[in-house]
Parts: sequence; C-alpha cells; structure tokens
Amino acid sequence: MTGTETIQMYIKKYPWPRRRFIRGLLRFGIGVAGGLLTRWEITGKENIPEKGPLLIVGNHFSFLDTVTPIHTTRFPLEFIGDFEMPNAPPFIRIFPRAWETLKIEQGTANFEALKASEAVLAQDGVLVIYPEGHTEIGPLRPALPGAAFVALRMGVPILPMGTVSENNWKLFGTLKEERRRLKVFTKIGKVFGPFKTENPDRPTREEIRETGNTIMRNIAALLPQEYRGDFDAEQA
Repeated sequence: MTGTETIQMYIKKYPWPRRRFIRGLLRFGIGVAGGLLTRWEITGKENIPEKGPLLIVGNHFSFLDTVTPIHTTRFPLEFIGDFEMPNAPPFIRIFPRAWETLKIEQGTANFEALKASEAVLAQDGVLVIYPEGHTEIGPLRPALPGAAFVALRMGVPILPMGTVSENNWKLFGTLKEERRRLKVFTKIGKVFGPFKTENPDRPTREEIRETGNTIMRNIAALLPQEYRGDFDAEQA
C-alpha cells in the first residue's frame, strides 16, 4: 500500500470533524463549569487562525489543562493523549473516553494514533498535543518526540498556549475554603512554523529534538518565569 493509499484509508476511518453532537455537549458543559467555578482570563485570542490545518500545543501541569483549547477556541478539536492516565481521578478519565481522544501508550510506536493524527491534519483539521506527555506540576519539562514528529511530517502551522492557575486547579477547594472562584490565566501565542525537513517520512533525531525544543520555548514564552524550566522564552 502506498503512502497516499494509507492516508486515504485513515481519512475514511477518522473523518474530520467527527462526534460533533457528543463533543458539542461536552463543550457546552465545560463552558458552564468554567463560568461557575473559575474566573478565566484569556489573552491573545486574536492570534487564533480562522481555519486549519493547525497543531495546538500547550503545557500540561494538570489534567484540567486539556480543557483550555476547548474553552478558548471554537474548533471541532481532535486530541491525542495518554492511553492509561494512571494518576487521573476517575471523573477525569470519563472525559477522553466520551470525547474519543486519539490514544497513545507510552513506550510503544503508537502507529494508529500517529496515522490518525496525520489524517486529521490532512483534512485541514485541528489537532491538540501536549508535548510533555505526562502531567506534572510545573516547571516545563523536555518534550517527548510526538509533537515534533507530527509537526515535521505534516508541515503545519503551530499555535502555542500557556495556562496556569493560582493553586494547581483546586477548583472546589477554592470555592469551599475561600468562597470564591478559582483564577485561571491562559495566554495564546502567535502561530509559528511550519517546520520543514528534507525527508518528511523519516525526520532525523536531531530535527525532532530541535523542533521539540522550539515548541517548548514558544510555550515557555507564555508562562510566568517560574514555570519556564530550562526553556529560555527570549529565544522562542
């Protein structure tokens, strides 16, 4: 089977957009919950393109970071995320199943998820990847290869987002203990890329490493200094 035949097969399997009704309900619920539980300050919405193809990237300090692109854009988004989510509370695990996130499993080739991601972008879709992979409280950590690999393979523009909350997303704790809504801050950066490689089928390890670092620097530029880790925002 040729590369063109393969991508066409995956386009049929993963048409974009899909699951619009279910995802619309989830988006509505997130909007209601966001208004009731948070005071969410969003800056940079003027940087959001009108259409895809587009790769959205961001920091991953909490499992709730994943609602940021849903809350800040109107795109029918596809997500690629952790297969197991071992540290997530049960109610969080329901969300990716209902959304039908493209699942990855750490330590495997993830051929299905990568081909599905490429099919989404080939249809001018919008794909969300959190380059760090795992969820941990900040600062930023190095990117895993996935986001850079997809960016190099598909040569699409990239939109960075940076999101922090005042106390690591203690939504109900803030309401109960302080009688107020949680403050959340999201900055949306300018689109950068696309990245080019001489061999899109097989980007080199150095290309993947350099592209991953560039992605992380663009995310770091949107975060407070204490969350940037080893990434110099001035070089983004």
